[in-house]
Amino acid sequence: MTDCPNCEYHRQRAQRWREEAYRQAGHPLPDREWVGLTEAQCGVLWKVNMTPFDYYQVIEAKLKEKNS
Repeated sequence: MTDCPNCEYHRQRAQRWREEAYRQAGHPLPDREWVGLTEAQCGVLWKVNMTPFDYYQVIEAKLKEKNS
C-alpha cells in the first residue's frame, strides 16, 4: 500500500481544525498520538553518498512534518 500525499495533507488539516475547535470552545486539547516512520519510509529517505548525520536530519525533518 502506498501513502497518498493528499491523504496525509487532509489528515493534518483535520487535526488542526479539531485543535482550533477545542481551543475556541475552551476545552483542553486531546493528547495527540505520535506518528512514526515505517521501515519502508526510512528506506526511501536514504540517498547514495549520504552521511549518517545527513540521514538523521532528513528523518528528523520528516517526523516533524508528520507530527506538526
